[in-house]
Amino acid sequence: MKRIFKIIGILLIVVFALVYFFSNYIAGPLAAWNSQQVWKEYEKEHLETQSVDNEIIGVYEYQTENKEENHSIFIDIVDNKLVGFYFGTEDGSGHGIFYYGNPLLNFKLTESEIAFEIGQRELFETTRNKVYEADEKPKKEIAVGISKSPLKYSGELTEFGFELNCESEFKDCWENKMEFKKVYDL
Repeated sequence: MKRIFKIIGILLIVVFALVYFFSNYIAGPLAAWNSQQVWKEYEKEHLETQSVDNEIIGVYEYQTENKEENHSIFIDIVDNKLVGFYFGTEDGSGHGIFYYGNPLLNFKLTESEIAFEIGQRELFETTRNKVYEADEKPKKEIAVGISKSPLKYSGELTEFGFELNCESEFKDCWENKMEFKKVYDL
């Protein structure tokens, strides 16, 4: 019985040593296989979304009392895929208002409903939605913080845009209900 435990112990040590020293040769193919599987699922989701009417493409805005705190959503088609980007603000809990710009994750759009998530956000003291001249270089800015809790949006399309409900584990939503109106066609 002691011999069996010694043999199993030696085999485990050998396996761990092999995995440690040859991790590039073991983990690489497994990671590549998994990323291919994830990419196929991602493409499948986006191909389903492409049947949506192109009227949705454009810029949508949620207007607040203070124009600098408005939220914007850009929806466009890139490489035959529907994509979106969210420019928003977050209350700094006594430290002012912070700005972020993030892609729409898990973006789902049907004829009557819209849903997406916004993941980890780098927060800045100035807006992320800036316009630069063609020969002008963007100024380098440093984030003042990170907000890690995901924001989950879902809602219905309306005649002039969409009404969204926001959910956040740590109440990071600007408002729980937001009405975005189309302000520009792309």
